Amino acid sequence: MTSETLTPTCNVSLTDSAQERILDLRDNMHKPAMIRLYVQGGGCSGFEYKIDLARETDEDDILVQINPYIHLYIDPVSAPYLEGTTIDYETHTLASRFVFNNPQAKSTCGCGSSFSVE
Repeated sequence: MTSETLTPTCNVSLTDSAQERILDLRDNMHKPAMIRLYVQGGGCSGFEYKIDLARETDEDDILVQINPYIHLYIDPVSAPYLEGTTIDYETHTLASRFVFNNPQAKSTCGCGSSFSVE
């Protein structure tokens, strides 16, 4: 019997609009499109989505390569909460934002930036 170490994965996707926005941010900041995606406690529903440009990666980060130009880094604690999430980018007259369509979320707040899993 052999013992294998499985590399953790997380199924997260980006719409074309979200990919375009990330590449625009990368081009404007002259940095690689290394994106840190995570959840943290807070917000009106219990957890908040966070998306930042990553300056460094951690050894235990899960890498989700969207395409050759966009890499998402997700910490192993956040991964189960983000599994199956699709991230979109919406532009309206007065505001633009990333929108998280998360099948794990049982409820969300009105602004869409926080969620609960219970």
